[in-house]
Parts: sequence; structure tokens; C-alpha cells
Amino acid sequence: MKQPKHFVSCDWGTSNFRIRLIDFDTLEVIKEHKTEMGVKKLYQQFLSSESEDQQAYFSEYLISQLTKVTDLTEQIVIVACGMITSSIGLKELSYSEVPFENESLNIEKLQLTENIDLLLISGVKTTEDVMRGEEVQALGMTEFLEEDCYLLLPGTHSKHLLFSEGQYQTFRTFMTGELFELISSQSILKDSIQKVDFTDEAKKSFVEGVRKGINGWLTSSLFSIRAKQVQNQSALGKIEEEIKTSNFYLLSGLLIGDELSYLKDQKLPIKMAASGVLSLLYTEALKVIEGVDFQTFEDGVLEYSLINGQKLILKNYIENEYFFSAEV
Repeated sequence: MKQPKHFVSCDWGTSNFRIRLIDFDTLEVIKEHKTEMGVKKLYQQFLSSESEDQQAYFSEYLISQLTKVTDLTEQIVIVACGMITSSIGLKELSYSEVPFENESLNIEKLQLTENIDLLLISGVKTTEDVMRGEEVQALGMTEFLEEDCYLLLPGTHSKHLLFSEGQYQTFRTFMTGELFELISSQSILKDSIQKVDFTDEAKKSFVEGVRKGINGWLTSSLFSIRAKQVQNQSALGKIEEEIKTSNFYLLSGLLIGDELSYLKDQKLPIKMAASGVLSLLYTEALKVIEGVDFQTFEDGVLEYSLINGQKLILKNYIENEYFFSAEV
């Protein structure tokens, strides 16, 4: 079957919606469109509407947004991953199980209109963990993994995947980003922390936190952030700004160090893919672990890997199933 010239990449998460028109051969992003209409928000609108068909409600929104990236009169194939396949999404798909690779994910095709086909990609589960979306990024990154390794995907809910024998054997989720947000905004420590750029001085506090976190001192070190505030208050009760900014990166280091602590006893190399400040922080944290062999991928690899993973899944599906009603 002839492969399409283009496909639409859809990344529909809990809080955001994104579609991109992709050149199938080169993976060039031709057009891109984003909204804040994540799955959670649209699901709440569905519950408040008079509609009784969740799939149709989500499909209508998806089709309405396609005009931003492509001509609806053409034959269109959309490859979608993320929370779109959850119980609050367009259609729930059951999780695939580990180990997983390109051909083992649960895939389902829906025909939205006569010329619009939607390929849905399931998430993956272990006996005690789940993920939706990151598995596609991981599949797209396999071309960068030439050996058995741990693949780290930092984020609000960081994923650590064990890659061995050409497959992802298992994975673990760390709520590092969410814990940082909760502690820094809702705990007793919230008035002792102030965000600042990652300067050389901030790096010292971060590394201190990483060392303590790696060595299992997370919970016993958290209150020291509060203690620094109390001990450095002025007579008027004001806290020195440099103490607050130091505490910001101390907390970050503690949590990231705790997340990475088990890796000090592992022998496999570590591959880490993130962007922006997360890439910088995790790179500095990995440097603290003595003897660890790690590689940090450049910015843009994550974006490429999501699209590449979707292409690999689409290509495999086309080769094994009758996909289009007409050649495109």
C-alpha cells in the first residue's frame, strides 16, 4: 500500500492539545497548531453538554482544529497518542504490557469522516505503573540507543525505562515535578522559596541538595529549608532573598537526587532526554553520581522522537493492515 505524503501528528494530553502536519519522509513539521483544550477540560465540557456520545464530541473538536494545519478535502491520516486514549478521552484503549516495542502496542483505527482516518495508540503498563504518551517518545528514540541502557525522560512525572535486547523491558514513574510544585506552593516551606535563574551560586545549592537526596536524606533535609528561613529572618521578620533562592534549588536538588539515587548501584549506561532547564538540572545531577556513564541528548530530540515514534507506528500499521480506502 502506498505510504501517505503527509500525516497529522496529534499529541493530546491532560492540559494541552497539539496537532502538526508532518512530511512522512523527512519528518519536517510543515504546520503546527496548539490550544489549551486538553482532554480534562474538554471532558468537563462534554459532561456539561447535552451530548451523550463522548467519542463524537471529541472527534468533532479534533476535526474542527484540523483546518489549522491541512485541507479537509484531502485524504488525512491522524496519528494520536496521550490521554486521548484514556477513559476521559476520545476513546479508551487498554494498556499494552511490558516488554514493549513498535509492534506490541494496542492500536485502533477510527474513520472520522469519509476521508479522515484516526490511528489511536494505547499506553503501556507494568504490574504497578502506567504511562500514556511517553511510550511513543521512547519508541522514537530507539535509533539513538545502540546498547542496553536506562532511558530517562524527566518531567512532572519522570519516566525511567529499561532498554534491553531491543525492547523496553520495564519502566518506573517518579512524581518529582509534581512533588516540587506541591511542596513549594502548598507546604510550610512555600514562604521560604523563591524562583531564580540557575546561576553558579544556585548550582552550589542544587548540588548540595542532589548529594543529600542521592544518599537518602530527602525527608530529613526538607525541614532545613524552613530552618534557614527562621535563622536568617531580620528583626522585621523579612527573609533574605538569597536564602529563598538558595532554598529553591536546594529543594530541587533534594527531589531530583532522590529520584536518581537507585542509579548509583546500576552498571548500565544512562541516556537522558529533556529540554530547557530540566535538561540542565538533570545533567548536573547525573554528574554528581560517581562513576556513572551517561549521555544527554540535545534539545529537539524529544520533539523529533515523538513524531518519529508516531511515524514508525503508522508505517508498521500500513504495512500490516489495509489502511486507506483509496491511495493518497
